[in-house]
Amino acid sequence: MQLLLVDLAAGGDGAARDLVRRTLGAMAASPLRDGVEGGFFRYAVRRDWHEPHYERMLYDNALLLRAYSRLSAMTEGQESAAAADVAAGIADFLLATLQRPDGGFGSAQDSESDLGEGGYYALGAEDRRRATPPKVDEKVLTGWNGLAIGALAEAGARHGRPDWTAAALRAADHVLARHTTPDGALLRASTERGVSTAVATLEDYGMFADGILRLALATGEARYAEEARRIVDACVTDDERVFAAPGGGDPVLASQGLGLASDPSEGAYPSGLSAVATAAFTLSQVVAAPRYRLAAERAVAQVAERAIESPTAFGAMLSLAASLRDPATQLVVVSGGAGSSELASFAHAWFRPGLVTVVVTRQQAEEWSAEGFDLFDDRVAQGGAETAYLCRDFVCRLPVTSLEALVDAV
Repeated sequence: MQLLLVDLAAGGDGAARDLVRRTLGAMAASPLRDGVEGGFFRYAVRRDWHEPHYERMLYDNALLLRAYSRLSAMTEGQESAAAADVAAGIADFLLATLQRPDGGFGSAQDSESDLGEGGYYALGAEDRRRATPPKVDEKVLTGWNGLAIGALAEAGARHGRPDWTAAALRAADHVLARHTTPDGALLRASTERGVSTAVATLEDYGMFADGILRLALATGEARYAEEARRIVDACVTDDERVFAAPGGGDPVLASQGLGLASDPSEGAYPSGLSAVATAAFTLSQVVAAPRYRLAAERAVAQVAERAIESPTAFGAMLSLAASLRDPATQLVVVSGGAGSSELASFAHAWFRPGLVTVVVTRQQAEEWSAEGFDLFDDRVAQGGAETAYLCRDFVCRLPVTSLEALVDAV
């Protein structure tokens, strides 16, 4: 829900802006946040947030990393710096505690240690160094890793942290190598003992596609966008479901009569439907193919009435609806070698709903174009200088090579 408020605030909603600034500020100042190692605990057992349940989840922290990073982009001064500091703490926790040596992210860190429930977290930094930390659930889930990949890639580009982006790249490569079957299907989970045979759900497909697509935009690496497009294409249906997991989902659940054609409701993280629809919408901003935007619109229409009645249960889908409300805005910056990086910095920092920004070299632009991503056709550095192309629904203004000209165009 916080991400919906951030998106609405970035789109100009003053009430949403005030609410999300207060809420995220209060959360950062509360015991829900681990001020020593960074990251947030799963929830609190008291209404005033005074007593957390001391478990740190991958999905919570990935989504909060995205929220605080975006908050820093839409605020100024000390407030922006404070939000960036919270984001850095979350990212440091993900890399130091949950990322495994093979690159994948574990699912959670336990609340209990040899010091009892929450005992490890009641100590200061010096005491923690002498204590045994709680165990980490090292199970790698495809969907939750997608959330972490997308958040780290986006935040790493925005805050100039190549180590965060590198961590996202390692995780993406790990999941692609280990959780992909020879026929291109995704598997749901793996541990150090091996890969589970459990098939991926729509949640896994959608979150992972969205994550590696954000990674592609953050790094300029077209191969991740091509993988994301392959995944989304595999999920598109010709019936009322709009999107479905390839192969019909989990056969074990289906055999027990528990399989669902589609579950659009959201809890602590986006539903499979909203995640894959969001990935399809982002694809529609780099590929001039109406089918992706139409599929995203159909997915929103499918749950619009319920989302309006119960907005807290459909936050990600409402964020997508906000992005679909306006014409797509696209910004491509082609680097000019050793020259200025002002345009690239602006592109990485800029955020609002329905916006796609990407910084590429000329070679990377050619690779995107060769893979059929129309936004990158004929994108070059004018006269060898860093060049920005600002577009609305693939209709682009004349390229500019100065920050002043770009800001005026925006």
